[in-house]
Amino acid sequence: MSYIGQGLPADTFQGFTTDSFTGDGSATTFTLSKEPFSEDTLIVVINNVIQKPTTNFTVSGTTLTIVGTAVASGDVIYAIHMGGPLPIGEVNKLDLNGGSDQLILDADADTTISADTDDQIDFKAGGTDIMSLTATTAQINDGLTVTVSDNTDTLTVESTDADSSGGPVLKMYRNSASPADSDTTGKINFVARNDNSEDVTLTAIEQNIVDASDGAEDGLLYFRTMKDGTSTDALHISPTELVVNDSQVDRDFRIESDSNAILFKLQGVNSGNSAGTIGFNSSNSDGNFIEAVNPQSGVYSLMVQASTSSGGIYTLGLRSTGQAPDDNSSAFINAFDTGAVRFRVYSDGDVQNHDNSYGSTSDSRIKQGIRDANSQWDDIKALKVRNFKKNDDVTKYGDKAWEQIGVIAQELEAAGMDKCVKQEVLYTSEDQETKEYLYTQKDKDQGLIPEGKDVGDVQIAKTANVGDIKEYKTVKYSILYMKAIKALQEAMAKIETLETKVKALEDA
Repeated sequence: MSYIGQGLPADTFQGFTTDSFTGDGSATTFTLSKEPFSEDTLIVVINNVIQKPTTNFTVSGTTLTIVGTAVASGDVIYAIHMGGPLPIGEVNKLDLNGGSDQLILDADADTTISADTDDQIDFKAGGTDIMSLTATTAQINDGLTVTVSDNTDTLTVESTDADSSGGPVLKMYRNSASPADSDTTGKINFVARNDNSEDVTLTAIEQNIVDASDGAEDGLLYFRTMKDGTSTDALHISPTELVVNDSQVDRDFRIESDSNAILFKLQGVNSGNSAGTIGFNSSNSDGNFIEAVNPQSGVYSLMVQASTSSGGIYTLGLRSTGQAPDDNSSAFINAFDTGAVRFRVYSDGDVQNHDNSYGSTSDSRIKQGIRDANSQWDDIKALKVRNFKKNDDVTKYGDKAWEQIGVIAQELEAAGMDKCVKQEVLYTSEDQETKEYLYTQKDKDQGLIPEGKDVGDVQIAKTANVGDIKEYKTVKYSILYMKAIKALQEAMAKIETLETKVKALEDA
């Protein structure tokens, strides 16, 4: 038989090895130098007579058994190993059933293919089991590299399942005998070369164990990207939070709509503002911390709703926590258009509006029981208009605190005008934890303790993030103004009456 290419390795499909034995008149078994594939690959000659396989002799492993009469003493036995060549174009000729490492692929016989386990093929390289195949699985015991020379799909996992369960499934399984918190359970690295021929992991997806306790398992997923040569935490999802840009690099976050490239943008650094900026439908190039641009008519640029059905409702809070300017240079609110500032609330609480117009809805269609007001003469006559200084101004400015003019809530109540007084809860600017506090001597000195309370009594519980809660009495000045107008009308009527009488006396 001819072979194309290099010669076959010795002791594989060639090399007619011959074993020789001499009969002793009693022995029927002889040990061969190697195990033949079968009786058909062994030529046995006794006293120059060829024996018929399986009829005159059998083979089991390396044991040659002569069937029938023992070989006569002095007779020569030749056992010629044919090597079992596999004829080209035929099948089912090579049977290695049960033979471990019998298909040898290299010179030192440590790279083999075996099928010594039923329905399993084992591949060994350099004496190490590398891969095994069964009817349902392929297991690789070392790193796997799939190399392609073009841009075609490198690895495809395909499922032909037609049910609703879904597939295919890629399973990353860390089968640890001693799992522990912080173990990395899997990682996907995206690696490329830089212009210095160095391999760099540009992006990585990593999963860690947070808690390995049975019944309390927690996982953590990282998405890391390279920024200026350093791997950064671009996004991670923990059991309790989703964090973007935990590495605090200059990274923007942007959302597009179907027609706008910047529906939402969080910019890491803008116009020297290291705190970053937030823009809604805005690139926020002017550096406002939050800016919303509304190009539509008939809709609010910002709608804030408090939807709780019980308890206190606080829809909007404006607080300066870094300082207390208490002046007309800083402002809590500035409302302006292309023409001018229309409404402003300064940091000292002063309110201005462009047209000097303040009012309330007063349409008759929303009112009932309309009648003339009672006399306000006595109430206005009983008013005590006072000068005073505010405690917080004295605390901040000392003797330079300025005097104000107004009324005192308790004096209004004493004069019977309790409807002009309201008991309210006001807040300071300090954040406090949720717990109860006692009134102090300082509270008393500043007049902050309400009637019925004293130093050492429990004050209203403080609530997290809303500040120090105090009970104060406030005055409804708008009611006083209307009382004053009514009293002025009464005074005008009396003046007109007096004028008429004086004129009558003058004319007499």
